[in-house]
Amino acid sequence: MYVTEFYCFWIVLFLSLWESSLGQVVYSVSEEVNKGSVIGNIAKDLKISAQELESHMFQIMPGSNAKYFDVNVKTGSLFVKDRIDREELCGNNQKCALNLEALAQNPHRLYRLEIIIVDVNDNAPFFPDSNHIVNVTEDANIGDRLPLPNAKDSDVGSNSLKDYKLSSNEYFSLDVHSGQKSLSAELVLQKALDREKQAVIHLILTAIDGGKPPKSGTLNILWEFINTVWFACTAFLLSQRRCFCTLQDKVY
Repeated sequence: MYVTEFYCFWIVLFLSLWESSLGQVVYSVSEEVNKGSVIGNIAKDLKISAQELESHMFQIMPGSNAKYFDVNVKTGSLFVKDRIDREELCGNNQKCALNLEALAQNPHRLYRLEIIIVDVNDNAPFFPDSNHIVNVTEDANIGDRLPLPNAKDSDVGSNSLKDYKLSSNEYFSLDVHSGQKSLSAELVLQKALDREKQAVIHLILTAIDGGKPPKSGTLNILWEFINTVWFACTAFLLSQRRCFCTLQDKVY
């Protein structure tokens, strides 16, 4: 019987709070702001005085998001009380919002708060590996394409990955493709390769985000040439386990 009365009490309290809830107030704050930063004045936005906040024991209800915010009941200021990392809270979601509930007593009134976390450009684009080695034969055709590794960026929206740039060179141009959720790049051969003229080609691919100022990350690309005949001989050796080739008076 006592258990039934206990549950009835909480059901009645919940229903009374539900009926007296007064809509939702929306705020926004940038991630990584300093602790103590004021988001807004909740007394003013709820059209009550700061004195009423204190007399009605206004408080943020416990919950997973309550640790980030608190209210100064003497001034009505809603402020940040813990570090806010948007990427940690919301990942790559375009919208990041934390929902809170606040309670005033005598009479009981429930207020709903939504805090939109605004992304700041606190992450630079990066490549999973800093170096990318390409083995290629010198008889590659002009117009041949080579897909490159994609960069990653934890930021979203205008601060996310926006472009790729290729270091100046005489052999390759860069073709950038924009998808719904990714940005990719390909090298396009513009000039016939000459192993005797240049045995190794070193390029740098730079990934750039849309922040102001922008952040960037780089990928080192190393082109190493494989002689066509030696490449064919090696392939045959792997399959037949024996091979005899003569190249430039050298026996392999």
